[in-house]
Formats: sequence, C-alpha cells, structure tokens
Amino acid sequence: MPTTFLDARATAAVRHVVEVCATTAAGTDVVFEVLDGLQELVGCDWVAFNRHDTPGRRLHHAQFVASGERELASREELEAEDLAPFWRWYWRCAPCSLPDRIDRPVVVAISEFYTTREWANHPMSETLGRVRDELLVSYPEAPGWTRRLLIAREGGARFEEPERFLMALLLPHLGPLLARTLEPRPRPQVALTDRQREVVRLVRLGMSNEQIAQALTISTGTVRKHLENVYERLGVQSRTAAVREAAFDDHPPPISHST
Repeated sequence: MPTTFLDARATAAVRHVVEVCATTAAGTDVVFEVLDGLQELVGCDWVAFNRHDTPGRRLHHAQFVASGERELASREELEAEDLAPFWRWYWRCAPCSLPDRIDRPVVVAISEFYTTREWANHPMSETLGRVRDELLVSYPEAPGWTRRLLIAREGGARFEEPERFLMALLLPHLGPLLARTLEPRPRPQVALTDRQREVVRLVRLGMSNEQIAQALTISTGTVRKHLENVYERLGVQSRTAAVREAAFDDHPPPISHST
C-alpha cells in the first residue's frame, strides 16, 4: 500500500476535526461543524450524518451540509420520505450493505467495489442521484442500526487511498461524538434463560466453547446450541454482538452447574 503523507492544509483540517470531536459538547450544531470540516478535508459536494435503521427501512436522523448550506430533517420529513427505491437495491449494493454484514466500524468507498462503468450501470447509482463516488463511515449501534457518515462526490475524481486514509485516521475520533449526539436507541427487553445468560456471561469473559463446556459441565455441542438460540432471540449473528445486546448487572450471580 502506498505511503500517504499529509500536507499542511490536510494536517490543519484533521487537527480541527479532532479538536471538535474531543470537546465535551454534543448536539447537531457540533456535528454540523464536523461535517463542514470533513467537506473541506476531503473535497466533496456534500456530507451527511444519518441514523440508519435497516430492519425498519427508514432513517431516524438525517443532517446534511453542502457548500456551507446546512439542513436538519424533521421527524415529519423523515417519515414522509420515500426510500423504497433505495431499499429495493440495498442488499445488491455491496458498499451500502457492508455495515450490516460486519460488526465493527468501517470506512469504505463505492470505488473499492465498482469501476466507473459498473457503478454507472448499477441501479443504486440512479437511486442515489448519480453520485459518482461515496465514502461511507459507519459505526454499529445495535443489530440492524448504524450511525453513518456519507461523503459524496457528484463529479470529478473518485475517492482514492489518501481520502480513505484520512477517514480511517479519524474513525476513532468521530465515533464518540456521533454516539453522544444521538439519544441511545431504546433496546427491546429480550428474555434469556438462566443457562443462556450463563453462556453469554462466559463468552463475555473471553472463553471458548470448549472452556465454557468445561465450566458448565456440558458438551460443546450444547454450548453451540445455546449460542444459536441466543443469537436468534437477540437478533444478532456474532459472539461480540450477543455480549453487547445482553444486559448485565455489575455483580453477576455465581455460575450454577445444572443442565
């Protein structure tokens, strides 16, 4: 991978975004300042910040900057917006759906998946208003829910390694600001059995299936079955997501050895 250097302008822009993210303040005005800074940093036509609800096929937050213009969508506007064309092609657009297929923050560009010609012929290209390229910065929030920064170019050069490097550099700084700007999404209360909670609690401690089976005096096959049931109840697909979604108190009860 080629080495990426920051010139004085990029260094100053990165420093500004990091300083804004480091403040204890939160709210849409602070995010607008960050969006303005990102637009200057990477050179793009617009930047948006969305809370993305894949299961509900809707947005629960949307703010947008373009050349100094700022917009914050109201709840009524979000509910009235017709996103059916977007969702029709969502799972067939690899960069759009990538955040739902991995359980970690991600920086990805359309140009990493499609050539200029391939993207021009993709149905999602027309749905997005003929955006030439888009950088997506995404953070998982809950199963099917993500906080997303969308950085778009409608013309000119596509995003390359320097822009992706800059956003990867900012990835750990942007996440906490975006998280504290939005109210936490209420999580449904999902009841796990005592045995399922014991298994997840040991997963939380970093134990393998074999170690869990030994601790609970059950077979590894039974551990796998418990985890499959946990995933189904919590609507997740990984051990990390199961631990995140299962609520634990500060003083867990002792492990029992009943089957």
